[in-house]
Amino acid sequence: MRRAMVASVLAVAVAATVGACGGESPEQGANGAKEIEVLYKVEPSWPHLEKMLKQAKTQYEAAHKGVTIKLTAVQGGNEVYYTKLALLNRSADSAPDVYLHDTFQVNADVAAGKLAPLDDHLKAWPDWSAQYSEAVQQAAKGPDGKIYGVPISTDTRGLWYNKDVFAKAGVTVPWEPKTWADVLAAARAIKQKAPGVIPFNMYSTKPLGEAATMQGFEMLLYGTPGGTLYDDTQKKWVATGKGITDSLGFINTIYREGLGPKAADAFNPKLGEKVGLDWFPSGKLGIGLDGAWVAASWKPTSTKPWPQWTEKMGWTKMPTQNGEDPGAVSMSGGWVMAMSSYAKNKKEAFDFIATATNKENTLTYSVGTGDLTPRKDVAADPAYTADNPSVKFWTDLASVTHYRPAYEVYPKVSAEVQKAMEAMTTGSKTPEAAAKEYADALPGVVGGPDKVLSGS
Repeated sequence: MRRAMVASVLAVAVAATVGACGGESPEQGANGAKEIEVLYKVEPSWPHLEKMLKQAKTQYEAAHKGVTIKLTAVQGGNEVYYTKLALLNRSADSAPDVYLHDTFQVNADVAAGKLAPLDDHLKAWPDWSAQYSEAVQQAAKGPDGKIYGVPISTDTRGLWYNKDVFAKAGVTVPWEPKTWADVLAAARAIKQKAPGVIPFNMYSTKPLGEAATMQGFEMLLYGTPGGTLYDDTQKKWVATGKGITDSLGFINTIYREGLGPKAADAFNPKLGEKVGLDWFPSGKLGIGLDGAWVAASWKPTSTKPWPQWTEKMGWTKMPTQNGEDPGAVSMSGGWVMAMSSYAKNKKEAFDFIATATNKENTLTYSVGTGDLTPRKDVAADPAYTADNPSVKFWTDLASVTHYRPAYEVYPKVSAEVQKAMEAMTTGSKTPEAAAKEYADALPGVVGGPDKVLSGS
């Protein structure tokens, strides 16, 4: 899940090409040539996806005469991309054949009949069983047990910190906070002793979308005793509980004590870019609750390289609330290459997915983006860790990680979480009032009160 933006989408008109012998389908070009359209997103801090896809296009077209790959880029962050994809997927005429998909949205599209299962194709692809662990294979598993995407990345989340800022604040490095109180203590020291520096950043407003829910609220909630959005035993969504109120309380503390960014920045859809490309390199930010991929902002291939980052930056685990076992918490997600159920040339479409996610192309993507690789052979390649000393740390966080509830209604639940978080950011409600509003709204978004559990 990456940095999010507010959607501002123009309608897309898709015209069928007309040949001399009459109308042709959108996937059938002149002289019977086939065309596979691939939709993906482009943003300044994430250029290597496009590089990987262009590389795959060249490889694929050389090996598949008569088939053309049409790469269609969506400029902007996650929220813009999600909205554009949903718009295109309304019709078989406009839907792309293959597209980049965030794992948390897969089941909603499966339920809507928008995705094609890949199981038959995967059985004939040796890489699937050889290079993807069973856990990774579940990333795009639908409620029917079928697989709807090939992972191109996974990720974990924790705390990044600027060592120069910590030196000014008198906070010892390496920094290894054991509780939320330790995190707040470091942020308070930065505010007191390093004026002009933003002590702590986390994403907490609706314009940041899923980044706020996953990198913010869930990183807190899943670190509280028994904290979860969904009770797997009772198969119900959790509406109330101390963990929910305490998590909102942490966010409230950050903003009421002036430990976070100003409101204009907190609501900026491009806040993630500011964090990676400006605030950390310039020493304007002390601590960031963020993901493994942030280091990609500083690589030589970035739009704004920062060669000193391996010396200036530190990384550490996000602790549980009071140091409860296992002592730390992380959240994981990732992206997959998925196939539209509307695709007319499904074999050719899957062949492109297989090409795009082969070792060479996945290595290009992983090294460039800083995302954790889902492939075993890429993880074993020396180039994967050559210029990023933090990779092993972020990979090892898989031992304490959690995954979002993979259900169709999750995006709606996430939207309610963001409302509660935003109230903490602005101070418009107390944590208790925002928690109650969330509990009151939850039955309406998950299908009724029988699907909701009241905690303690």
